[in-house]
Amino acid sequence: MASIRSLALAGVATLGLAVLSWSQGMMMRAPQIPGKFNPVVGSGAEYKITDKEGGAHDWALVVVGKEMVDGQEGIWLEMRTSAEQGKAIMKQLMVVQPGSVTVKRHILQMAGRPPMEMPMGMMMGKMGGANQPSAPRPDQDIGTLLGSEMVTVPAGTFQCEHYRLTKNGKTTDAWVSTKITPYGLVKLSGPDSSMVLQKVLENEKSQIQGEPQKMSFPGMPK
Repeated sequence: MASIRSLALAGVATLGLAVLSWSQGMMMRAPQIPGKFNPVVGSGAEYKITDKEGGAHDWALVVVGKEMVDGQEGIWLEMRTSAEQGKAIMKQLMVVQPGSVTVKRHILQMAGRPPMEMPMGMMMGKMGGANQPSAPRPDQDIGTLLGSEMVTVPAGTFQCEHYRLTKNGKTTDAWVSTKITPYGLVKLSGPDSSMVLQKVLENEKSQIQGEPQKMSFPGMPK
């Protein structure tokens, strides 16, 4: 009986780590976003991301709420993407301070499955103990301002500031507008992928459906 229970727990642990690895991989397909973080609850942006091999997928960032956590204001940032496995939604409760981002909660829902809340201890272990969010950091280096330009994308025409960042011999151009939240990005052209604003999202609510099930079991950090 003990051996059967041990095998069952090992299976749950393996599933949890697999889900976590899958969710991190899916969300990190988007390039790091240079921009000016301006979270407005209910607002967001939907992008088309194309990689250098020509593969494309939709990716959205939406601020779906705020709440106090440990005496500080936390921001619920939801990321939505589509892939061969179907739609995936992940939201994180982040406390944003100058120079740092602390993720307090992490909820994932894959197509056809109930939402799961991942133990933060397990996430930190998978990320080598570093408290790094899977969402783009709000303190990304935005680069050098080249000027102001009108940029037309599927979501419309926007007055943008054009920034260029060169790092490790690779150049990334970003066009940023104060009209777009949460990061202001309208268009990005980088060495590995491009990102174009498809739609401005307003009056949005979380698309996570159902009460998140906490994934917890003996032997795993909470």
